Amino acid sequence: MAISKRGIFENPTKSPWNFERYDSELERRAMEYLERDPSVAKWMKRHGVSIPWMDSQKRQRRYKPDFLVEYTDGRIAIIEVKDPSRLDTDEVKRKRSAAELWCKQRGIEYVVLTVSLR
Repeated sequence: MAISKRGIFENPTKSPWNFERYDSELERRAMEYLERDPSVAKWMKRHGVSIPWMDSQKRQRRYKPDFLVEYTDGRIAIIEVKDPSRLDTDEVKRKRSAAELWCKQRGIEYVVLTVSLR
């Protein structure tokens, strides 16, 4: 199964949009999970969040996390979907560190959701 499969997730019930685009099979599966999860009140991929981070060459970059989620208890979280085999890469670690700080400063959670295609 191709990880980079792109497509449209039609008629989500918990997104404010009538469709959401996914950039991978992992994201599509995460959308299905968010739709089924009774603790999720709302979610969206088209959220406008952009987090600054530094790459290994010390260049400032911008990172757009996968999902913004609001739970039924009022909590808000940024969710990033990753294949478990990529968690230890330098780029993922740098983005995660920047996102954790960004979220902490705003009183929201940062969650890495690992989804395997195997």
